[in-house]
Amino acid sequence: MKNKNLLKFITISFFLIFIFSVPIITLFTEDKKISEIENKILTQLPRISFENICNKKFMKNFDEYTSDQFPLRANFIKLKNTYNYIIGQREFRDIYVGKNNKLMEKYKFNKESVDKNISNILNTASYMYESFNIKSKLMVVPTSIAFYKNDLPNFCISDNQKDSLDYINNSISNKDYLNFYTPYDILSKNKNKYIYYNTDHHWTQLGAYLSYLDMFDYKYDNKILFNNYNKVSNDFYGTYYSKALLPMIKGDSIYSYSTFNNFKIEVDFDKTYNTLYDNDKLNGKNKYQYFLHGDPAFAIIYGDKNKSNEVIVFKDSYAHNLLPFLTNNYSKIHVVDPRYYNIDLEDYLNKNPNITEALFINNIQSFNSTFYK
Repeated sequence: MKNKNLLKFITISFFLIFIFSVPIITLFTEDKKISEIENKILTQLPRISFENICNKKFMKNFDEYTSDQFPLRANFIKLKNTYNYIIGQREFRDIYVGKNNKLMEKYKFNKESVDKNISNILNTASYMYESFNIKSKLMVVPTSIAFYKNDLPNFCISDNQKDSLDYINNSISNKDYLNFYTPYDILSKNKNKYIYYNTDHHWTQLGAYLSYLDMFDYKYDNKILFNNYNKVSNDFYGTYYSKALLPMIKGDSIYSYSTFNNFKIEVDFDKTYNTLYDNDKLNGKNKYQYFLHGDPAFAIIYGDKNKSNEVIVFKDSYAHNLLPFLTNNYSKIHVVDPRYYNIDLEDYLNKNPNITEALFINNIQSFNSTFYK
């Protein structure tokens, strides 16, 4: 009886010490701005004010703060997720864990956001055509869940991306100034190749290259797909892993085409490089930033000097490992990320009269949010 009471006392004591010590330790340790492993901005210590205390906003924010700044937070999440995985859970923050620990992100068609993006693209493409005689192409890329449904857990719920792509295509059909392209078919034919990262939402550069060849209707055989395609890094843990945080998941390898490397690029108005790949980024958490020097808001890539035509590209990060191939087709590639840079389009096109084409490049998940505003 004494041993039981002692054990009970020790358990309760440890629990109380843990409960009360965590907020105190949190307050006296240096706050982190971001959690690299979760790819998440962490809540900072909220401002104390009479108003915030009265409307209970302070306590709500303080709860979030202690949760985000929790000592060894990532380790506890891994432990918790591992336990949940063992007892059968296969969905973690919209990431499904399928056969052979394949990670895929749930997709839910958002008609309101898609319609808004289509409307804004139509307006921009129409303006460029009427004012500058520039024709546009919209490229929407499916994500991995579109092709590996047989690997998904039985209970998973995810909308059909092919239906969504057909909806987008039908919404912009019969427009002289805007064409639609999706690499759905070419990626589906090559789904047994390493065309998507397992731990990240991006495609690999092989997937991007296959899509480039298909979009420009180039003939090829499988041999050329792997010419000068070299591994540059191991142990890439991307956005899917950051959500699932399961220690049994293995990292990805990153490959790149070395022949599309030595081109000049100007990034965000103040940086110039003579390579499209950034080896320094391979030492950080987000190794995908190796392509195109991070996540630039604006860039100019200098391509084939023997070409005279230029292209303007409105993009998300799926374009980053596709853009090097466009150096074959254009003398300059003007790159804009609408999320981070609000370009004065009329002024820019007037100053760059050699721009003859426009490309809008998105993955289907970003197109499923309000990307073009």
